[in-house]
Amino acid sequence: MATGWGSLLQDEQQLEELARQAVDRALAEGVLLRTSQEPSSSDVVSYAPFTLFPSLVPSSLLEQAYAVQMDFNMLVDAVSQNAAFLEQTLSSTIKRDNFTARLFDIYKQVLKEGIAQVTSPHSIPI
Repeated sequence: MATGWGSLLQDEQQLEELARQAVDRALAEGVLLRTSQEPSSSDVVSYAPFTLFPSLVPSSLLEQAYAVQMDFNMLVDAVSQNAAFLEQTLSSTIKRDNFTARLFDIYKQVLKEGIAQVTSPHSIPI
């Protein structure tokens, strides 16, 4: 860990306060998960797991992630433009998750009305 954190990590009371503030911030920012006790309820939630401090990542793994990032971005872009594939892939989720179903309804409505905004650098005239 970075040397600047040494004093913070030694002060248990300060660390507990930082953790409490981080959880409050996560809740305020919507970093939430439904609970296993109420998996269908959006009224009963908990904060998603997170870490207070950065974790060390071996540089070789970071380089691997960088190496596939462009291909991954192109895959996500292609999937986002394939309505039939998205509908087939998300069909079981759409049946059970109202949030995803509503997002997909918005997606279908945008496709129906026609996309008015240029969002892809490939479609910008040069």
